Amino acid sequence: MTIRGSIDALTPLDATGWCHDDRRSEPQLVQAMINGAVIGEAIADLSRPDLAAAGLGDGRCGFRIEFGAAIDPAQLAFVVVKPDHGDVELPRTNLTGFVDAFRAMRARHPGVGWTRSLFGGLWTDRVDARRRLAGRVAIGAVSPQAAGPLGRYIEAGHVVLRDALAPVGLDARTEEAVARLPAGALSPRGSLDAADVLTALPGVLFRDAALGLLRGAFDDNPLVCRAELARGTTDFAQPSTAEPLPSPTECAAIVMGIGEGRLMLDVVRDSHALPEFTTDGVSRWLAGGVATLALATATAASLDTELLGMTDMAVIAPGTLYRLRVPAGMTAVVALATPNRQTPLRFLTGEFGDFTLRHPSGAVLSL
Repeated sequence: MTIRGSIDALTPLDATGWCHDDRRSEPQLVQAMINGAVIGEAIADLSRPDLAAAGLGDGRCGFRIEFGAAIDPAQLAFVVVKPDHGDVELPRTNLTGFVDAFRAMRARHPGVGWTRSLFGGLWTDRVDARRRLAGRVAIGAVSPQAAGPLGRYIEAGHVVLRDALAPVGLDARTEEAVARLPAGALSPRGSLDAADVLTALPGVLFRDAALGLLRGAFDDNPLVCRAELARGTTDFAQPSTAEPLPSPTECAAIVMGIGEGRLMLDVVRDSHALPEFTTDGVSRWLAGGVATLALATATAASLDTELLGMTDMAVIAPGTLYRLRVPAGMTAVVALATPNRQTPLRFLTGEFGDFTLRHPSGAVLSL
């Protein structure tokens, strides 16, 4: 390989780094792209004394690519830089905030399944998850009924379970309590209405379809450690940043709508397939360390929209970027589920965890 280089820094305005081709004497034209669309280009001819000292010609192989327009910070994970005459992507240094260890891992062990996070994660997040699913079905660890939804969950980072709540979800009395509550996290200490809703949730969240999927993904019974109500259009979020967890890659969000109408779930396509966490444990989707997520716009990613009726549920994978659009008259219930072997960090520090309901199936709701 004669082309060498790296992306040393990325901002919403530009990308800087270096690119050198041993076979060519003239400087390289390098292009910054998002999903194949060129957002800027430059000649890699800036002086880099450090590269000259390393023996890379006269060191005039640095570049600074100014983007045609400022991009959203959430798009930085999608930016690639390539020489214009080839398909090779320049690797990123750790200075960019995005770990490139995965590239080396893939090159060294191309046939080995690996997770997309440096911290591991659920087996459904492995690149060989489809093969592992077939093996689990063969030995009886996953039921044939759960295999189809699990396969869709692996491929898309989410799955909609149609009619999982049929013939009805929450009863009329509990739906009235939901309508009286404000949007936000449900606390058993908040009001009698909140306590009534939380008491009714295990019987809905742990219906057979969702329970089979979660048990298959978790290799364990699920523990719901957070439940909240959402109305209107929510910000983009992902399950792994919803709650402090010892292993943030081991979780899933369960979503259902309460009331008449259709809840809209927008998912950033393939967002679950990107390595999520940096070595310091920060999700790559966080913009500047702020715990709110910006929209990856149409130039960076495509959205898939699912419609959820009153008897439908959705299960969303840890790294999937999503938002909810809840029509007037409806409320969305979002529950964060983890394997029962996990203990949320706030429980370990003595905050909450004193309201626990155990479902006959072995699943638990604890807040």
